[in-house]
Amino acid sequence: MLPVLTRAQMQQVDRETIDGLGLPGAVLMESAGRAVVQAIRDCPDTSGCRRPVILCGKGNNGGDGFVVARYLLPFSRHNFPEVFLCGTLQELQGDALTMARVAVKCGVRVIELDEEKLHLLAPALSEADLVVDALLGSGSSGAPRGLIARVIEMLGEYQAPVVAVDCPSGVDMDTGAVPGATVYSAVTVTFGFEKIGHRLYPGRSHCGKIIVADIGFPELALAKVNCQVFVSESSDISHRLPLREKDSHKGDYGRLLVLGGSTGLTGAPVMACETALACGAGLVTAGVPASLNPIFEMKLTEAMSRPFFDNGTGYLQPESLPEIEEFLGNIDVLALGPGLGRDEGTVRLVLELASKVKIPAVIDADGLNALARDLSKLSLFSGPVVITPHPGEMSRLSGLTIPQIKASPVETARDFSARLGVVVLLKGAPSVVAEPGGRVILNPTGGPALAKGGSGDVLTGAIAALLAQGMGAFDAAFCGAYLHGRAGDMAAESLGEYSVLASDITAFLPPAIQEVRGGLE
Repeated sequence: MLPVLTRAQMQQVDRETIDGLGLPGAVLMESAGRAVVQAIRDCPDTSGCRRPVILCGKGNNGGDGFVVARYLLPFSRHNFPEVFLCGTLQELQGDALTMARVAVKCGVRVIELDEEKLHLLAPALSEADLVVDALLGSGSSGAPRGLIARVIEMLGEYQAPVVAVDCPSGVDMDTGAVPGATVYSAVTVTFGFEKIGHRLYPGRSHCGKIIVADIGFPELALAKVNCQVFVSESSDISHRLPLREKDSHKGDYGRLLVLGGSTGLTGAPVMACETALACGAGLVTAGVPASLNPIFEMKLTEAMSRPFFDNGTGYLQPESLPEIEEFLGNIDVLALGPGLGRDEGTVRLVLELASKVKIPAVIDADGLNALARDLSKLSLFSGPVVITPHPGEMSRLSGLTIPQIKASPVETARDFSARLGVVVLLKGAPSVVAEPGGRVILNPTGGPALAKGGSGDVLTGAIAALLAQGMGAFDAAFCGAYLHGRAGDMAAESLGEYSVLASDITAFLPPAIQEVRGGLE
């Protein structure tokens, strides 16, 4: 797993490296600048640059920019690179001042900007074939102000590709927020570790390609930070997927009940069932309203159906509780919610069912909407629980507004998970998976192709299948999210992101699993 740091954690890593371990800041700054230049030389859109312009602030990010300018000097044409410093050389301090002095001695031209000299920037930007953004690093917060804001606004008027040093100036690295003028970069070179703002939108859309450069931060410094936010990788999934023994049988891979379905929503439990089978569950049953069972007999082939009392309404009713409870006695995992509907009788059933469930459960869609009526019922589930809300469902569960949830998805998921003792998979870009102990996984897969009705039902089936095969709740949630997103990506590559259906995601889950397992399936 790749650690993802907050602004304060990154500052602590800096302090531990420089003050605690004695590695000089100037050495780190030199390595950072060289890493940016290497990224520029490696990128097809910037490798041939001859007229680079470097925009520097007065902090350490600007110091990195002076190193970049010095290393680009041999590749540049007459009068380039030009460094535009938002301030004066006399205002620089520490390592940034050291690097500025070295750059000047090497022949780098520095223009000290103020409001009166700002007009000098426009001609340089119009000629530039590369702009390096070294204005504000990941330590900055709030909207850019004054001269730097004006420079960012001017930069937006020109077409040269931008390489951002550490982060695009103006993006909040704790939240991904863009509260004011913000740089759009083609490439962002960050140092040591990604920050949360690199992963969360809208900041992610400003970063372009993200390159994480190793500039010498030791593992010991990271260990002292107590990082709890990570990005999952393919290897994390492959190491957790259950092995299938040669002499195994269907009962070894779990018995799953998908409880859902209602008038007009019969497709949802079908997709969840089919996905669960595609992800390896051994026996899958759709628990459905009895009056709709003939529909499910037609739709389901590999999965079974089990009709429960609905009094002819097309919605599961509280009177079916005893037979559902009895059926759960032979089930390993419950998936509750796909297509369940919001009939008042169904809501009462869900609330009464909570205390009867002794096995792991995945709760989605209208299962969550029912529990939003009385959140205390979540604590009555005896087994581990994974909930998979989208922001609208999370709003109903938490009382937060959708804008509040989207602005702080990591904190929202983590706080809700800790408060209620469940694994929370908050859907979004990226999806955020949190467990009660505080650990959070940001899912790196998936895209706009997943924005289609039924995608959530597929996710529920994937997670439930992994639970049924013995995975823990947190592992099943983030592994299911990864495979679901990767299948969506593969479907989009094949069909185009406009045309992917939820059933296509299910169809691409087998190759996604094969890819993760290294083609050894």
